[in-house]
Amino acid sequence: MTTPGSTAKGHRAQLSFSTEGLPAREVILLKSLVRLLDHRTHQQWSWKAEQADLRVVGEQAPAADDATARHVPVLIVGHVDPQHGHFLALPLHTDALENALNRLGALVLHAWGLGIASPEAPAADGEEFRLSQWPPSALLETPARLKMATLLTGRPASLAALQQRSAATAKDCADFLAELKEAGLIEIAVTGMTPPNAQTAHANAAEASSHASERHSVQPSVQPGLLARIRSRLGLLSSGSR
Repeated sequence: MTTPGSTAKGHRAQLSFSTEGLPAREVILLKSLVRLLDHRTHQQWSWKAEQADLRVVGEQAPAADDATARHVPVLIVGHVDPQHGHFLALPLHTDALENALNRLGALVLHAWGLGIASPEAPAADGEEFRLSQWPPSALLETPARLKMATLLTGRPASLAALQQRSAATAKDCADFLAELKEAGLIEIAVTGMTPPNAQTAHANAAEASSHASERHSVQPSVQPGLLARIRSRLGLLSSGSR
């Protein structure tokens, strides 16, 4: 049994989209184009009335007010680019729609891989994130993202901590982390686990202690023989010992 967003071997991920605040004509056209593009998109998309993996909204659609919807990426469709978030211009064109679905589908799946942005897969307890290197300017398009990136350069931060310190929404934080993961710019740590370097240090210390104990136990049986040979060469042994 597969769940939405899951993949069987040899099959594409199945994702869903909902529509809000769009004219009925645009909704019909959008659904038709998605079906038309099914053989070209990286994921398999289907329409869902609510609680979908992607919200496609009109320019004047209200923001989501429940926790589940705030974790879902939003694609704004309209005539004027709001200069923030993901935007698709009207009239709809197949190439632009294909690119948007592929890009946002990848973000959804990467976010689920991080354990965030999916209502069915909340962030794992103790899971924290940190930048492995500074992101390119294309990923730092807003002051909020710049602040989040700065926070992630220090000690690791959980999704909740990043949201609290940056004052950004949970969705914005989840989207940013997903894009960083896709670009290979983020490290994931789980608190409460001994870091690999610490484990190595403990192992090395134990091995050194073991070697020291061996040397200490062998030294009494080796030392007298060595001193006897030195004394013999120097003619210091008594005639009785010869």
